Amino acid sequence: MSAKNAVLGLVIERPGYGYDLARRLGERFGSSGFAPTGVYSALDQLSSEALVRNAGSRADATNERAAPRTIYEATPKGIDHFEEWMLGCSSLAPVRDELYMKIALSRPHNLPRLIELAQTQEQACLARLEDLRRPAGRTPGGPRAWSEVAVLLVRDAEIKQLQARAEWLQKARAIMDKLNGAQARSTARGDRVA
Repeated sequence: MSAKNAVLGLVIERPGYGYDLARRLGERFGSSGFAPTGVYSALDQLSSEALVRNAGSRADATNERAAPRTIYEATPKGIDHFEEWMLGCSSLAPVRDELYMKIALSRPHNLPRLIELAQTQEQACLARLEDLRRPAGRTPGGPRAWSEVAVLLVRDAEIKQLQARAEWLQKARAIMDKLNGAQARSTARGDRVA
């Protein structure tokens, strides 16, 4: 998913400025990897396509010398575009993870570093899972509004993806450890490794 549609959706919910939108995007989509710079690029693109517009500015209360922050709001064209996107089909997420590419393109001498990377990512997954499993400020008696349910559904999807990722990383690391050990034994015997 591009940041463009996510940012547009957030602006439709409530107008905001770049930093505010980046913060809200991070809260809503957790570990999706949206960079704050992507929010500003998305706002530039949305503005050039007339999907959002400048709705004024707000001064930074904490810093008198800072430039005023531009507040963005959705245009009618932007709302129509977003609704069209919402009703369109969604593709299955492509597997373009950097670690997957490194593994697919690696050579035997890369195994020790790949094992380290897998272990680091596994630890990051487990830490993020721990954060997601902490009780959030939930409404007593369960969620009442769609916005609360939607956030919980996205959170649950992230939990499931992280669990699967951690499981895969453990399995991949075990396989790479085994191959790395065999490679080390072969090298010690003086065998040639391909």
